[in-house]
Amino acid sequence: MDPKRRNSLRLIVVPLYLTLFLLAGCSAQQGPAMETVEKLDLDRFMGQWHVLADISTPFDRDAFVPLESYTRVGQNIVETVYSYREGNATGPLRERHLKAFVSDESNAVWAMQIFWPIKAEYRVVFVDPDYQTTIVGRSKRDFVWVMSRAPEISAPALTALLQRTQALGYDLSKLRLHQSPNALDTGSSTRTAPEPLSPQ
Repeated sequence: MDPKRRNSLRLIVVPLYLTLFLLAGCSAQQGPAMETVEKLDLDRFMGQWHVLADISTPFDRDAFVPLESYTRVGQNIVETVYSYREGNATGPLRERHLKAFVSDESNAVWAMQIFWPIKAEYRVVFVDPDYQTTIVGRSKRDFVWVMSRAPEISAPALTALLQRTQALGYDLSKLRLHQSPNALDTGSSTRTAPEPLSPQ
């Protein structure tokens, strides 16, 4: 197929598929209420976050070395750029531009606009006091992103984040691990080890 035609088809089919996917998710039963951080400092939260592990949407399962970048552009608006390498760690660089609307006094509940008028729930459920690591989830426990300012963190720190993720109600066997599996504390018996990505 001609590349231009393939790209045009992708622009039509992907948004349609995503809309159907999100609408189907709206009817899914939600788990217990997922608490967010008490008060998120939006300005401190802005900037780049490396995704260390995630349960991603079907459209991001071919994404390697993912990176989230946040820029505050209004009182309650955050421009978001999701960048990644397609197919493998040296694949083509791709970017997805989204807009988030802060929808709660805690600043920790966002309505992420995938494309107009579709918005998805995005909850900042953990951030450390220094704003160096964070966990973002959803009430449905379908997707989650474990992130850090650094591309890799220590084994104990990563293990602690994964334990927090499990305590939120996520099945860690569904996680994709972007940080090197060697960084994990595989001796821990308090969690289920995540399924690692293919070698990058």
